[in-house]
Amino acid sequence: MILMARRRAQLTQRELATRLGCRQATIARWEHSDRQPGFQDVQDVVRACGLQLDAHLLPEDRSWWPQIVTQLGRRPVERVQQLSPPRVFGDIVTVLTALADADARVIVIGEVAGALHGWPLVLSGSVVEVCARGDAVATVLESVGASEADAGTHELPSGGRLLITNAPNGTLGYADLARGSESVEVDGGEVQVAGLLDLLRIADASPDRDARRDALAYRAVLDVQHAQAEARRADGRTGEERIQAWLSEQIPIPLA
Repeated sequence: MILMARRRAQLTQRELATRLGCRQATIARWEHSDRQPGFQDVQDVVRACGLQLDAHLLPEDRSWWPQIVTQLGRRPVERVQQLSPPRVFGDIVTVLTALADADARVIVIGEVAGALHGWPLVLSGSVVEVCARGDAVATVLESVGASEADAGTHELPSGGRLLITNAPNGTLGYADLARGSESVEVDGGEVQVAGLLDLLRIADASPDRDARRDALAYRAVLDVQHAQAEARRADGRTGEERIQAWLSEQIPIPLA
């Protein structure tokens, strides 16, 4: 939350520390989990960033965990395949491959990025959403041979659709997302995918109807990754083995 708030407010660690009256090292330790902030610390940070913390109490739910563990054991493209019908998957891979082959300076965001990271949600369509610099949109479209379709999307001659966004919600755009992006292999090439924290930041700032669900899915992947890391430090079992053991010991919490 601290990292997301600082980036959304366009502040450096030093600038945030100055507003809070603390050392830059304190902000760095919070963001790298070397030191746990208190709840009041988080509230102070959010307020210093010109934002408001909106907390919710929800029933504990680990129902996505087994599927996420399985997804994380697959290659990124296989994760997308598991969450989409054959035709949809083919169109998505076509777009990603075209972007990789053209070395397009874009960063994949949205549902496809979530699937590449291992989230558990079934994809709603075949549109690949990307973030590009405003002055690079025409170059990107030309490099992949895309033509304008409908609803702001662009159609590739070989199939699939591309949606280009200059500045996703809660971000400053391409340069902002580039520092946390990750390279993902697609059919021998590579595309850049927004990091999970940045995808969570976009969903958190989005007014879209499905943004809350997406944010929960991103957070669930982060929780599983954290649990796997803790498991590797705790004993000799793999992350999947420890998570499965933990899940088997849990008593379902009634929702009513």
